[in-house]
Amino acid sequence: MKALLLALLLLAVAGTAQAQQRRPPEAEKPPDCAATMGALPKDWTGEAYAIDGNTLGGTGLKPQLRLWGVQAAELRGKPNGEETVAGMRARAALEDVLDKGGHKVKCRVARWNRECRVVAQCTVDAAPAPLDLGGYMLASGLAYGFHLEEGLPWEQRAGQRYAGAEAEARKAKRGLWPVWLGEK
Repeated sequence: MKALLLALLLLAVAGTAQAQQRRPPEAEKPPDCAATMGALPKDWTGEAYAIDGNTLGGTGLKPQLRLWGVQAAELRGKPNGEETVAGMRARAALEDVLDKGGHKVKCRVARWNRECRVVAQCTVDAAPAPLDLGGYMLASGLAYGFHLEEGLPWEQRAGQRYAGAEAEARKAKRGLWPVWLGEK
């Protein structure tokens, strides 16, 4: 009996050690982005293009910009890596709104994300007034809110504004909402 209890105890200890070694990615220590990418800028202004529905690349921009508060459909599906229709629609919508402002973007930087992309709230100068890219994607129904509880120091109600835009798009079934809601 003592041998059986000792064996069970050893198995439990070994199982605990293995579980600690297989921590999920979100439990891992975030990378030191400043060490690899340089200091986090306060803002960025320049010419940008859409990489996908929530990521921008820019001329002279070292890290990519991830739009604050939005998650768009993935451009490439798993496991085959082929482009998805929903992802192409989201990317095309973001590229279209960038085109309205001549791809000239102004971004206020919030933080790094776990992939060392700069998370920022960005606008494009489109007539008649500047257009918030994240808000546009939500209102168009081509993105949904993402970590809206974080807030922004310069706009305390940004999360509420974004949530409202998403709710209106969802209610009106704009953009990808019919697909996301499982309707035909």
